[in-house]
Amino acid sequence: MKYKILILFTTFTLVLSLGLCDYPEHNITINESPFNSKLFIHSMSGEQSHIGIMNPDLSLYWHVNSGQQGFDFRNNNQNLTYYDKIYKHWIVANNAMQEVDTLQCLNGITDYHDIRLLDDGGYILQCYDSTWVDLGSSMPQLIRDILVIQEFDRDNNLILNWNALNHLSLHDYPNINLNNPQITFMHGNSIEIDFDNNLLISNRTSNEIFKLDRTTGEIIWIMGGPLNEFTFIDDPLGGFNKQHDVRRIFNGNITLFDNGTQHQPMLSRAVEYQIDEDDKTARLVWEYTHPDSIVAMSMGSVQRLPNNNTLINWGFFFETNILNIGSYIMEVDYDKNIVFELTYPPGYYTYRATKNDWDFNINLIKGDSNLDNTVDIIDIIFLINYILYDNSENSSLFEKHKLDVNTDSFMNIVDAVELINIILD
Repeated sequence: MKYKILILFTTFTLVLSLGLCDYPEHNITINESPFNSKLFIHSMSGEQSHIGIMNPDLSLYWHVNSGQQGFDFRNNNQNLTYYDKIYKHWIVANNAMQEVDTLQCLNGITDYHDIRLLDDGGYILQCYDSTWVDLGSSMPQLIRDILVIQEFDRDNNLILNWNALNHLSLHDYPNINLNNPQITFMHGNSIEIDFDNNLLISNRTSNEIFKLDRTTGEIIWIMGGPLNEFTFIDDPLGGFNKQHDVRRIFNGNITLFDNGTQHQPMLSRAVEYQIDEDDKTARLVWEYTHPDSIVAMSMGSVQRLPNNNTLINWGFFFETNILNIGSYIMEVDYDKNIVFELTYPPGYYTYRATKNDWDFNINLIKGDSNLDNTVDIIDIIFLINYILYDNSENSSLFEKHKLDVNTDSFMNIVDAVELINIILD
């Protein structure tokens, strides 16, 4: 082993530093006193996906090259949560960057579109079921993407297992072709806990929101889609479609991102509805459409902030879009004035963006693995041992931040060279 270390140190003198792989290129085109809170973003791309947190002034607070981890990265009830696409589970990390838990559904591949961590230590996830059925065709047909909502208590006991096919009939959905050999039923993309402790679930496939009784699993009401029970008032587009991120906000209204790919013509917008659950009405009280009438084909999110500003993430564009951009995140005040605007190049996209007051309780110095507020030979030895003995494919959030010095998603000799350069500087 002494020879390996000697070879490694000798190689340091021969390898040129490749420089830092910085956080992805981005442009801040407007920054006029947005809501004073940090911004959480997972900027996805083929080669350089990062999870990052920006300060209220939009300077970079923290980031790592997250590889196949990071989908829906955000603060979740005083923890960080993000999805691992390799192992198909959620990772929970604390404010010391320590991964404290991994969460997944029972009897199905855990889906990455939403997770709720509860005050009592429980959590709510979603996955999908599938089954063969006889719908009168010449042969049995496969029903795919049957949405399943699962709630667990703090001891990981399953206490709710809601299967959509137990409560809904395929025959009620004229938008689904029942003659296909494989039928895709649903696409759930947000889980919201309502004020009365029941659940609001978004099904993008059929343009509908379900309210579910959290105890019995029974459907309380359906808004939108072929089973719509609500009358839309003051909405010139007559409702939403292909929506994302349904949330009950502090004034009792519901916000969502209306992707609007079935509007004529297509149009995406952030909307707020005042809901009367007794009279079954949804009154549009606020909306924001982009001045260039842009369309987000998928993804997207809306967050109403405490000062009544609205954070809007425009999701996924085709590469050839009118603005020639990738990810696009903005904040507007209630009068629809843009107070910040952040864009990434084509090829980047963001599923959800959120604001939250979050701070790590350890220093953010790259390379300071022993947290003594300085980078020295002890940190180099720690990194060398990690390179020699550990598997960087299973790196924790702490290791990704502290040891991946050049942020290329690998911990190797180049990081050791960078660390030496930090000490020499």
